[in-house]
Amino acid sequence: MGDMMQAFILLLAGFVVVFVVLILLIVIVTLYGKIITSIQNRGKKKKNKTMTEEPSSPEPAAAVTEAEEAEVADDGAIPDEIIAVIAAAVDVVCGEKPHRVKSVRKSRNTRSAWSRAGVLDNTRPF
Repeated sequence: MGDMMQAFILLLAGFVVVFVVLILLIVIVTLYGKIITSIQNRGKKKKNKTMTEEPSSPEPAAAVTEAEEAEVADDGAIPDEIIAVIAAAVDVVCGEKPHRVKSVRKSRNTRSAWSRAGVLDNTRPF
């Protein structure tokens, strides 16, 4: 009976040590992740403060009426608003680097968005 009791105590001590170390590792990894994200966001916050400053009294955008929407023909041309949004997105992505949008064309892809996402995910370099 003494050997069984000693084996049970040893087993219990092993479980306690393993779980304490696992909990300690979880805490360390969580703290490390929070520290890294706070360091990465520190630079973004400073950049966002300069980008979010707007003019004192911006002019409200004109509302698009149904008549104006009807005037837009589906002749394959991309509306100016869409081109402006694409240029703004390129500006945000490129940041301070010099860049220029030379042309904007509609995509001729016949694949679905899910199919393209799968191809991009499976062909991404390591």
